Amino acid sequence: MENEPRLTGPIWLMQPIPYFGEELRERWAWEPKIDGWRLQMFRLEEGPVQLWGRRLETHPNWTEPLRDLSEAAGEWLPRGSLVDGELYSTGGRRWIRSLFARVRKAEPVVFVFDVVFWKGDFVGHWPYEKRKELVNGLPLTGVFHAVREKPLGRLEDAVREAVAAGHEGVVIKEYGSVYEVGRDGPLATAHWRKIKPVRR
Repeated sequence: MENEPRLTGPIWLMQPIPYFGEELRERWAWEPKIDGWRLQMFRLEEGPVQLWGRRLETHPNWTEPLRDLSEAAGEWLPRGSLVDGELYSTGGRRWIRSLFARVRKAEPVVFVFDVVFWKGDFVGHWPYEKRKELVNGLPLTGVFHAVREKPLGRLEDAVREAVAAGHEGVVIKEYGSVYEVGRDGPLATAHWRKIKPVRR
């Protein structure tokens, strides 16, 4: 497809915007909102799997300090592929920073929730549900986990279920929506909406 993005390095990851309470007229799914550090993992035609954070302006190349994750991801991530996810730890968000230290205070946990490039092809133009089929079919093992989606019924029930499972809220995503890659910065999309419970 003409003007289609090519995988040449880290990308500007798509960002959700807050949900403001308006009526949702289309079909939506929900995923738990992981309280971690946004992570992209990709593998070019040459070299190891690279791990980067989302703030590209600070050049957050995490490949070397997280070499064990890079090597483990190489067992299931094909060349020419990029997945979007979240870096977490067995000790929660507070110990994520220790994953970069020589002596860790927790072990890494990686959640994968989207695929943007796959085996050399840009799949961001695939509808959300088709990309999730690809995510759910990844042969993830060890510290890697697929973030499963559920059809959205009552929003309050989704938030309650996610919080009860230890998450900070939910991200709702519109069926049929595409993954937009920014050229000069991250794109915020109304097709992804984040919701946290109201603290009283």
